[in-house]
Amino acid sequence: MKFRIKPAPFQRSTKRTTKGIMLELSLVLVVVWFVAILMNYTLMGEAEGTKTILMGDVALVAAFVTDVVTALIIKKNVWQYFVGSYSYVTALIFVLTLPVTVSYYAIVVGIVLAIVFGKIVFGGFGYNPINPAGLGRIIVALSFSLAITGVPGLVSDATTSATITSALNWKDGILPDGFSLGRLFLGNYAGAIGETSALTLLIAGIYLSIRKIADPRLMVSYTVSAFLITLFMGLAFGVANPFVYGITHILVGGLAFGAVFMVTDPVTTPTSPMGKIIFGLGAAAITILIRVSGALPEGVVFSIVFMNLLTPIIDGLVKGKTTDKIGQRWGVILALLVLAIGINIGVAFLGGVA
Repeated sequence: MKFRIKPAPFQRSTKRTTKGIMLELSLVLVVVWFVAILMNYTLMGEAEGTKTILMGDVALVAAFVTDVVTALIIKKNVWQYFVGSYSYVTALIFVLTLPVTVSYYAIVVGIVLAIVFGKIVFGGFGYNPINPAGLGRIIVALSFSLAITGVPGLVSDATTSATITSALNWKDGILPDGFSLGRLFLGNYAGAIGETSALTLLIAGIYLSIRKIADPRLMVSYTVSAFLITLFMGLAFGVANPFVYGITHILVGGLAFGAVFMVTDPVTTPTSPMGKIIFGLGAAAITILIRVSGALPEGVVFSIVFMNLLTPIIDGLVKGKTTDKIGQRWGVILALLVLAIGINIGVAFLGGVA
């Protein structure tokens, strides 16, 4: 499979191959991983920094072994199959969504199941209906809660304590003592190894957009929708500063990482411009619904995978709509945004959150 990307006017090439795009995406993911290693060494200690390295190594090796076994079973060239499956990209995205407290066996099980049930059973790369890294993360979250929490004594107290997403009270949005928006932006706190530094993710998102590797419409629709939904929820809840409340939602947890590396997956998201905006809006609405009114402290991966399943429906509904008048298109999107805000506020009040 190859997906073509329209280059900027100053570029001479008329198309870019999937291999080149995925390799460049991998390099960006490695940079995010490298930043996570440095931050864990600096902020938490040598044990945490070393484990951040080993987590990525384990995920990559497990992905390679899974592809080797698959290639042998279906009688394909092992190296060509591995290179063409891009399981190493899945492995990097998956492991960057995990905290340093996760056990190695959870990483292995998560990535193996992600590749097998997220890609191979559907025919491999390009045919998967859902984000395989997201599926792997959900499997780990639901099946290995102890592995996520970690074994006491394995790492320092700083990382075995509750994460900020579980410590936050989304009723008032007040950050725990010692936290600030600046600290969240820089990533100076414990969390999933690739999700804490919003600054790093912002730079990565800009780079991927400029290089036309990721569609900025998906990033923007997801983050802006999440901000607008939480801004109006903050007003409804009567929080001291609704603007800060909305920004906090963007900086905390996996929302920024999901916006840059998961919402933008070209295989599992709509193809039309309007469909991309609707996809981002829907993912944002479900993310906030789970965070504020659900039983889980985080809802990014769950929302993205759920919207992946709706992608064929979205594509079908907006087919031909891109030729409609721009006012009509934005009217539909605005109506959906108002609906998302209303549902989130209504569920929060009915559930006794606000």
